[in-house]
Amino acid sequence: MRAGADASRMSPTRLVLALALSCAGCARLSAPSAASDAKPPVRAQPNESPFGAGITLPPPVPYPSPDWPTGTPADAGLDSTKLDQAASIAEANGSYCLLIIRHGALVYERYFAGTDASTPHKSWSLAKSYSGTLVGIAIDRGDIKSLDDAVADYVPELVGTDRASITVRDLVSMTSGLQWSAFQDYVAMAALAPDDTKFALGLALSDPPGSKWIYHNGAVQLLEPLFRGATGLSIEQYAAQHLWSKIGMSATWAHDLAGHPTPYANVLATCRDHARLGYLYLHGGRWRSEQVIAPTWIAQALAPSQPFNRAYGFLFWLNRETPAVDAMMNPWPDRMSPIAPKDLFAARGFGNQFVDVIPSLDLLVIRFGTDPLTNADVGALIDDARFTKHDDILAPVLDAVVAP
Repeated sequence: MRAGADASRMSPTRLVLALALSCAGCARLSAPSAASDAKPPVRAQPNESPFGAGITLPPPVPYPSPDWPTGTPADAGLDSTKLDQAASIAEANGSYCLLIIRHGALVYERYFAGTDASTPHKSWSLAKSYSGTLVGIAIDRGDIKSLDDAVADYVPELVGTDRASITVRDLVSMTSGLQWSAFQDYVAMAALAPDDTKFALGLALSDPPGSKWIYHNGAVQLLEPLFRGATGLSIEQYAAQHLWSKIGMSATWAHDLAGHPTPYANVLATCRDHARLGYLYLHGGRWRSEQVIAPTWIAQALAPSQPFNRAYGFLFWLNRETPAVDAMMNPWPDRMSPIAPKDLFAARGFGNQFVDVIPSLDLLVIRFGTDPLTNADVGALIDDARFTKHDDILAPVLDAVVAP
């Protein structure tokens, strides 16, 4: 068994609890002359453009080098008392970490339940946002030709079947049309199947691709054979070469019992490292001098991907439009998080794991913690998709913003 093979499996006790899901809503100046009489160059003052008086440039973007630069809440225009309130709520709700990054600096960091900055955490469905990012990178590199390629172009098992018309776009927008039930998706595959890829390849088509939005773990698992077919690498190997190494991130991916990475769940990394994905998107896919993700992909990934759930892009959650539907296909009465600015976007996972990015505030909020199965909390299990715990933690963080 490969490392991480059991990271997304559930114990028998957890399986019983997971059954409740089925009831949950069913971004040159020329060199000076070398002559001895040459005047020294006139140097711009900090933040002043060398191209003309009165034209200023924004300060350079700080990046982790190798780790996050740090500061105080006051440095970042945040009220530390309010952040302490957020931390108290986070701790009371079984959190492992709460990180606040503003203007490129880690200005608030708390750990709970015996964890620290070196502890890697299961990300659950945050992995989907990594998977979508890798699709964008693969398209930019030419390893996948287009979002509108048929998945069958890379996965021969689908050739000649009624699923041959499913496109890459359908997978990353959750409109595959594949059969779904909570029990099938969360228990039969995610908990019991020894081979998640084989299980996903066996799913029947129940609706025309593109006709319905369903939050579908099995459909996202099809990215696993797609990456092998398109690149000759596993999605984990591809991530290590083309994403994680580019942004200084140390991570692994959980595997099923057959050794396949699970694109739908569980990239394992520290809270600080998970924050790097959000920061990469905040800065238009650029990391220092390298464009890791094409700006065109960023724009597409962070726009509503279909008309059925305007709170969903390409495997990212969005806050700006309605209708907004949660992971169990139940509608929110308003936007996903009405308390937050509309430009918030997020990578989110089971158990209210989240990396929130709010560009208008130059703010990232990161929280990881226990999932409802850990404490055998059936009520929390059913309510988990609503992300109320997220809003409870985020509200005092937003109240803490007292300066640009």
